[in-house]
Amino acid sequence: MATNSKDELQDLVDSPNETLGAEYKSWLDLADSAADRANTARHIVALANHGGGYIVFGFTDALQFAGANPFAKVVYNRDLIAGIVKKYLEPPFQCDVSSVASAAGDNHPIVIVPPHGSVPICAKGGGPEINGKPQGIVQGTYYIRKSGPESAPITTAAEWAPIIRRCAMHERAAIIGAVDAALRGGAAGALDTADALKKWHDAARVVFLKDIAKRKAPEEFAKWHWQPSYAIERSDGQRLNPSALIEVLRQVNLESKDTVGNIGWTMFYPFTRAGIAPYFESDPASGEGEQDFLECALLRDAEACVRHPDMWRVSPAGKATIIRDYCEDDAEWNKTLSVNRGTWLSPNMMARSLAEFVRHARGFSERFDAPTTVFFRCDWHGLGDRRFYDTEGLWMDYHVARSDHRTASGAWPVSTLANGWADIVAALAAPAIRAFTTEWVMSADWVRGQAPKWRR
Repeated sequence: MATNSKDELQDLVDSPNETLGAEYKSWLDLADSAADRANTARHIVALANHGGGYIVFGFTDALQFAGANPFAKVVYNRDLIAGIVKKYLEPPFQCDVSSVASAAGDNHPIVIVPPHGSVPICAKGGGPEINGKPQGIVQGTYYIRKSGPESAPITTAAEWAPIIRRCAMHERAAIIGAVDAALRGGAAGALDTADALKKWHDAARVVFLKDIAKRKAPEEFAKWHWQPSYAIERSDGQRLNPSALIEVLRQVNLESKDTVGNIGWTMFYPFTRAGIAPYFESDPASGEGEQDFLECALLRDAEACVRHPDMWRVSPAGKATIIRDYCEDDAEWNKTLSVNRGTWLSPNMMARSLAEFVRHARGFSERFDAPTTVFFRCDWHGLGDRRFYDTEGLWMDYHVARSDHRTASGAWPVSTLANGWADIVAALAAPAIRAFTTEWVMSADWVRGQAPKWRR
């Protein structure tokens, strides 16, 4: 969503809840206290080895505001955290830091810890010693998040299993996808998957439109929205463990930031607040039969649906769909820009949203043992009479949509999602872009050129 909208970082400070993926701390003297820096390093490495997470500062143990930061020399920013990572952890990696004001007006720095890459993160340095024992973090130790929650050393073989799996899954998915694509060539199977995806896609929109009518939500939500969906084809027909699905989504959510940076509500964000937390649902029209799937619908919560009507579904069988309003239609943002809602669309924002979706498909596919192909389907509704416009670029006013609805679909081997994501984005965006102009094409090179802006 638009960067000025309420997002998951806001949720962390407005509804604090210490979990395996979120560590809450009071103010720490990260300028002069070696022990505080070492303790912070331990939480960072544990979260990275957990698959990513957050450290939220300014809270007491009771998850209440801890008052103003008493350490005048401590400025919680990327450079401060980078220094801690460089001193204590190996291999090095980059954490982002955001300052978020709670609904009560209290400011909280949040360290956004990415998941580890092809190797786990280790402590290369120890904390200050007291009576011969290092404090905070021990050199040569691998830490993970454990129940409590706490950041603690790995002590059993079983605790290594999820880390080893994450290290291996990226290369494995690419290799299996490439081999399968070379050997199979079954057009009938591809047609079946595409049809199943359309059924899944259409069933979700029916429920979305019913929710709008039932909740008496703004009619613009029914008129102006877009819906991307994907289905992961697996050579073994594997279904993920439903009880692990929330954690998978949390990890993929964090991984997607390496492509699109920190935006508002990321796609398929697993909210924790009762009114909007995802739950298991079933729908015979979805094509899943009696099998259930995770569903989240902000329209069903009076507080959350004021500005954005996100609805999404994720199946343990590798299907996902999400329906969102256009971030260009955010009422408060349009008021700031002095433009009318429903009158414009940004090619850059379209590319960024599609890039996030493709990245999500890649991350989700990597959780399966034998993923081969990902099928995509996208629908844009309410394009008519919009014009190209962007807050960071110059577009001609005569690029105006002549049709109201566009559809795109396609299938790509899993092996292409990592390095060929820009080509997929360009292909999926093409029908919507052609609604506006015959003179300009969103190329893969143009998409790659926009990507650095997203990560700033």
